[in-house]
Amino acid sequence: MDKNARARTTSSTQEHLEIREIVDDIIITQSGSAALVLQTSAINFDLLAEYEQDSKVFAFAGLLNSLNFHIQILIRTRRIDISNYIDYLKNKENDTMTEGLKKQLHIYTEFIQKLIIENDVLDKNFFIVIPFNPGGDIPTAKILKSKKTKEEIQQNLQLKQEQLVEKAKIFLYPKRDHVLKQLSRMGLMGKQLTNKELISEFYTIYNPEEELER
Repeated sequence: MDKNARARTTSSTQEHLEIREIVDDIIITQSGSAALVLQTSAINFDLLAEYEQDSKVFAFAGLLNSLNFHIQILIRTRRIDISNYIDYLKNKENDTMTEGLKKQLHIYTEFIQKLIIENDVLDKNFFIVIPFNPGGDIPTAKILKSKKTKEEIQQNLQLKQEQLVEKAKIFLYPKRDHVLKQLSRMGLMGKQLTNKELISEFYTIYNPEEELER
């Protein structure tokens, strides 16, 4: 494939993605909106005592009732490869330990092997997306049809994007802090995803086959 063909392919792919860019841990979309993403820990609700379950439910209701802005709750479930963990367990069987411990480790290793053969091992990640829509669009590739030079178009585009990012920070940061505070009241840990973490998440979304091969 020549360079021009590769360029056309890349351009076509980017035009079909909703994400335009990620700047200062904030997602910029093709339509001119922005969003930040929080990742939160989880709890095993079924293992809690009844009064603890009631407490968590009331705390979650408090979170929802305190919101005067939109959020999206996203749960990502994906298969994970624990073959390295199996190898680790098998290697531990060569360590110096009592025969009783070796037997228990062998039983546990066989249990894990049987488990992954009969069932997929799944990992769940929990996210809260807080969006910001200023009501105006960022110019897209269609602006290239105007009479402006390419340099002028890029300058205008960059200026508008910088303005959008600054407005998004002013709008989103107080909302982020509020949600994190409410999560802590539920006994959950939350954090905002960074540029690198966002890129990694989106890469695995658009390339699920490569993730499974790792």
